[in-house]
Amino acid sequence: MKQGNRISETLSAADAKKIVDLLRQVQDLMPFLITLQPEESRGLRNIGFDGVPFTQAALDAVRADPGFTRRAFDLAEFEKDVALMDGLRGIPAVLGPMAQKVSDTYRLAGADVMVTADDVYEDLRRDNGETAAVQAPLAIMKKRYANRLSAAKAAKAAPATA
Repeated sequence: MKQGNRISETLSAADAKKIVDLLRQVQDLMPFLITLQPEESRGLRNIGFDGVPFTQAALDAVRADPGFTRRAFDLAEFEKDVALMDGLRGIPAVLGPMAQKVSDTYRLAGADVMVTADDVYEDLRRDNGETAAVQAPLAIMKKRYANRLSAAKAAKAAPATA
């Protein structure tokens, strides 16, 4: 079932640029951020919900009596890591839902424009080349479906392996 025009909003180029600039400023405040490879991420311990009080209790214990820890234990580094974790903790709570909303809104707007663009494409195809001014856009639009048809034919022609 075709659905179009489910969102009707605007975002000026100036506002979009301002948002991107502000997000870059936020990112610049955290130059230490990293990107983990999927296999590296899977191999890490997950702090989970109860990990926060667990790590804080560990820090409190070491501060109370560092004598029981391993000789190579670096209290300053552990304090630094706990402080970083604590400082970062609230950020994903804001960024995650906002990123999801931006993604969902982009996806919905994209779906709206694709439904309308499909209608325009059908109208252009029915025009049969009678309107010269629309031939260049029609040629561009035909490529989308030509590529998809080629890929579908290639997938059907490929022998099935079991």
